[in-house]
Amino acid sequence: MKKSTSKSGLLVYTMLFLFNNLLLFSFLQAQAGWGPDVRLTYDYSYNAYPRAACCGDTIHLVWWKNYWDSLSIIHDEIFYLRSTDAGESWSEPVRLSVEDEQSGTMPQIAVSGNTVHVIWFEEDYGVVYRRSTDGGDTWQGIDSIIPGMHYSSIFADSSLIYIAGINSATGILMFTKSYDGGNVWQPVMDVTLARASPTLRCISDDILALSVTYRALPGACEIYDIRSFNGGESWTDSQMVSEDDGIGSQHPAMDTDDSSGIHIVWYDYKYSPYPWTGDIFYRASRDSGNSWEEIDSLTVQHRAVASDILAEDNNLHLVWEDDRNGFDNNFEIYYRMSTDLGRTWGPEIRLTNAPYKSISPSLTCGGGYLHLFWSDLRDYGNNSPWMLYYKRKDLSGGISELEGVLSSGIDFGVYPNPFSKLINISLGREQRAKCREKTVGTMPKPLSLKIFDVSGKEVMVYEMKQKEREIRVDCKYLPCGVYFVQIEVGSCVGLKKVIKVE
Repeated sequence: MKKSTSKSGLLVYTMLFLFNNLLLFSFLQAQAGWGPDVRLTYDYSYNAYPRAACCGDTIHLVWWKNYWDSLSIIHDEIFYLRSTDAGESWSEPVRLSVEDEQSGTMPQIAVSGNTVHVIWFEEDYGVVYRRSTDGGDTWQGIDSIIPGMHYSSIFADSSLIYIAGINSATGILMFTKSYDGGNVWQPVMDVTLARASPTLRCISDDILALSVTYRALPGACEIYDIRSFNGGESWTDSQMVSEDDGIGSQHPAMDTDDSSGIHIVWYDYKYSPYPWTGDIFYRASRDSGNSWEEIDSLTVQHRAVASDILAEDNNLHLVWEDDRNGFDNNFEIYYRMSTDLGRTWGPEIRLTNAPYKSISPSLTCGGGYLHLFWSDLRDYGNNSPWMLYYKRKDLSGGISELEGVLSSGIDFGVYPNPFSKLINISLGREQRAKCREKTVGTMPKPLSLKIFDVSGKEVMVYEMKQKEREIRVDCKYLPCGVYFVQIEVGSCVGLKKVIKVE
């Protein structure tokens, strides 16, 4: 009897030790690899719409700057910064547009080797183009290529360049390309009706296979995708990616992976009780757009807005702006990562924590780092100029190994799934115990379990005891449908989707 009691006590102690270590790893994982916030602009001007591209350790950044000159004339111009050491140091800003009465806004950038391609919208004309063939040291003249085009996107591979954009006056998606690195442009082609927000990417390594994601009418704007498999000579029919539910879908972002995958995110306030914030939704195709998986909601707090997504190897990186902290219009940047190309997702991680807004996140990747840029009001407060900020995440093996320990944040399992009456929730998985045993214990933190319905409404809450490693939750009174099980400890959150059936 004594022997049995001793074993039982040892088991409880061991489980508590492992559970405490699990919490520690969750906190470590939340900040693993991310460096500090770095301010990039210092003059008293409005700095917005950062867009960047990498070639190895070199980062090329463009943005839209609003400022007053010495005669108190207001200008909107395009500026450029470069780092040749993966973000450790930065050059002085260079103005790419002409300082005149015409506004230059909404830049886009693509890099292929030592050639940097930049496009932007020039007021009263359309999209203009400028390039550097020596890695940003010098810049050639501005080329006016697409009259009437407003929102735009660019892709470059060696001497082949693709541009897609929207004519905001006619509501048409247009396309052009250059075979010789931007010297000569092919005639502009009208592709389909569209509203705004195009993103152009090549599918896998096939530079002739293209995917363009955009917003379109009629009715409430929804997200569409259209593809070409012959370098833009002809196009498939448009396909709606979001849901035609009468509520507009906003700010789409898209990237493609190396295995014919297309990954699209956007925000939609159809489940939100708030007037202009919602949740981030995600949809993927694994076969070049021939078929699409079900739409997945990656947030449930209803306070998300603009997002960006980037694919590298088997990883997806998602960032978005979010006003969940205090509901005081102080947006912060949040992050989630998937290590299996969107099939499962890690926890939500808050990347900024400063007074006033942090908005318009934008990602690029190179030199072993994930690079994040955004606009920020922390230095001068609301109703003041935006500064550009930057931080990076180390993607080296050591950090990836740490993140792999808890790829879903708080390590828990939910079964059965789908379920009918009861769900079992277990903490910890045997295959990760070895990693957890190597960590140092920490004081236990309060751990809560919440269940949300698909609208984000909290339908059940349960405070777990520290010694519990498995609980059974009675859900028989919940109606059939999709639910989200959330386990939270401190700033680390694990979230899993479950389905209730009859």
